Amino acid sequence: MKDGALTAVKECLNIKPWEKVLVLTDRKMLGIGKTLYEASKKVAPKTSLVVMKLTGRDGKEPPKDIAKAMKASDAVIAVTYYSLTHTRASWNAYGKGARIASMPRVAKFSFTKGGLTADYEEVNRLCKKMNRALKGSKGVMITSSNGTNVSLSVKGRKWHDDEGIFKKGTKPGNLPAGEVGIAPVENKTNGVIVFDKMGELGENIKLTIKNGVAIKIERSRRLLSIVKKIGRKARIVGELGIGTNPKARVIGNVLEDEKVLGTVHLALGRNIFFGGKNDVQFHKDGIIIKPTLSAGKKILIKEGKWKV
Repeated sequence: MKDGALTAVKECLNIKPWEKVLVLTDRKMLGIGKTLYEASKKVAPKTSLVVMKLTGRDGKEPPKDIAKAMKASDAVIAVTYYSLTHTRASWNAYGKGARIASMPRVAKFSFTKGGLTADYEEVNRLCKKMNRALKGSKGVMITSSNGTNVSLSVKGRKWHDDEGIFKKGTKPGNLPAGEVGIAPVENKTNGVIVFDKMGELGENIKLTIKNGVAIKIERSRRLLSIVKKIGRKARIVGELGIGTNPKARVIGNVLEDEKVLGTVHLALGRNIFFGGKNDVQFHKDGIIIKPTLSAGKKILIKEGKWKV
């Protein structure tokens, strides 16, 4: 795992010897957190390791002292069980100049054989290639043999690259990285989504979407229970992402799965930090493994194969 950790620190985050680096972790991710801490410490002596309490769900804000420590850092590596990607803490720290790499529930596989072993210049090239093909599109259609048949409006929204190369001013992103994403218009998504994988929430999860809202959730009691507790905003389709990492593999881990080249993923919940309007302390992705994706009359992915 050490080689993958050094890739994250040196090649992706571009950490320099004089920088103040914060490695955030928790009791469930402590082993991997320590590996990244040790890798960063070799490069930047002013690296600190903080073990925080579990927040309880993806997208929920961390404690105020953690948010304050993030803002005071040059770079933050968030190796936590629950995602901090779509939180104000991460984006406020970014606003103060910090580079934020979020690694929720990252798998050891990602370091040894998966997404963190990729050539990130190649990942960047693929991101740019897909982004160019999508530029100017007003609507996207996704179908799959698993039962997915859904249309999304992206009119007026901007596509974003998560290419894994963090420089000054780079927005918070994931490691492993590799996706092109957008916040679809919140009340314009309609149809059926069937997630092949949704991490710990299960497989083959079916959502019926009407005017952007998941009005029916089947085959995952855990997901249904979560959104019922949070409310309507947790049912809104908040993201569409397209995987661009040739080394990532579907292993049942969302962070790795959603980066796989040829897959697409959709998320429920918060999207205000990348061009949307839905603000809720929740964000959960699900993966469609072999989608057909078209933008207007152009078929860009057919049954999991790029046609760009």
